[in-house]
Amino acid sequence: MYDFSSSPLLLRRTPGERPTRLTSDLLLPFAIVLFVPLLVSFIPGSLATVILGINALAPFMENAASPSGGLDYEALRAVAETITKSEGYRLVTLFGEAWTVAICLFVCLTVQRRSLATMGVERRGALRRYAVGFLLGALLCSAVVPVLCLSRAATFGGRSGDLGILYLVFIFFGYLIQGAAEELLFHGLLLTSLARRFRWLPSVLFSALFFALMHAVNTGVTLLSLLNVFLFGVFLGLFVIRTGSVIGAAAIHAAWNWFEGHVFGCAVSGYTPATSIFSVTLDAGRETTNGGAFGPEGGLAATMILMVALIAVLFLPSFKKKSRPTD
Repeated sequence: MYDFSSSPLLLRRTPGERPTRLTSDLLLPFAIVLFVPLLVSFIPGSLATVILGINALAPFMENAASPSGGLDYEALRAVAETITKSEGYRLVTLFGEAWTVAICLFVCLTVQRRSLATMGVERRGALRRYAVGFLLGALLCSAVVPVLCLSRAATFGGRSGDLGILYLVFIFFGYLIQGAAEELLFHGLLLTSLARRFRWLPSVLFSALFFALMHAVNTGVTLLSLLNVFLFGVFLGLFVIRTGSVIGAAAIHAAWNWFEGHVFGCAVSGYTPATSIFSVTLDAGRETTNGGAFGPEGGLAATMILMVALIAVLFLPSFKKKSRPTD
């Protein structure tokens, strides 16, 4: 097994680092997760989403008014659900994760007075790391689909009829931002902060647990889907420690979400995309295997692929060339 305790990422220190308390290290990610959605709600794009969809929402608003002059709260709930499930709202939330990126960098540089390298953010080899990570994430997610189809838990329907190219381009960049934001938060900031106090294994497990809990209120969530999200978090945490960089993990995260939702047309952690390149239908009655409303990442097929990925990151030998001793 790879010696994770010798990872350069865990050994990096910055002269003049400001010591932090464990309580602040633990509470800060929770505060960011709660605070960023409030910031996103004030982004002008969210207002544009409502304005652009006002004609479609007008019938719902008319039905929300009861004959007595009050409000039909069930109808209002339907209005809110219509907005939050719209394509525009999805774009707003994904691009709004840029706030998370900014806050994580601010905390690292200003509050903790650490270099970005201690978070696993380095310019050297960044493009190569990202490209390799994106390819790996695409392969992992794509491997789930044949398993689902062969087990008759899903049906591959070929090319999708309505592509919506412009939306696909925007949502692609949105997922790049989201992948970077969540990896910076959970593994660039939280994991490295915990690893300064504890061993690498409990640090990885706790950051993965926090990552899973963040998905606990998503549509279609089950115990199995939370387990898979936890396994995905463990895999990404180990990948960050082993590579010494958060950049590849950000690419894996973005690629998985992008391919699952907008290449194969499946739900992504409970969100059902409106536009995709291909169409994969998850068969009813096979939710344990295909994840159901949560998406393929919530089923046993994904569990199998994630276990293979975990074994690989734990036991595959390093491929770096050993330097020859000089005379």
